[in-house]
Amino acid sequence: MEMSLEHIVEEVKFYIINHNYEEAKRLLESALKKFPENEELLYHLAILYELMFNEEEAVRIYRKILELYPSGKRARDVVEKLKKLGEI
Repeated sequence: MEMSLEHIVEEVKFYIINHNYEEAKRLLESALKKFPENEELLYHLAILYELMFNEEEAVRIYRKILELYPSGKRARDVVEKLKKLGEI
């Protein structure tokens, strides 16, 4: 049975809260193969990379989100994340 996007995001959040970053990453990467430009999936992957101390990859994904969704629902959050990371 396929999971909905909402269910995937909730499961990813569960893994992140429980510090199971590898499982969250596996789930996100799998979902992104099906939905490669999904704003929510990309946003959570960027957060995950930040938590895994891979700021370079987090910044790359945050910039991709702004490029794809300059007025998206996560745009303001992404700008704040980039500022915090010293990229803006």
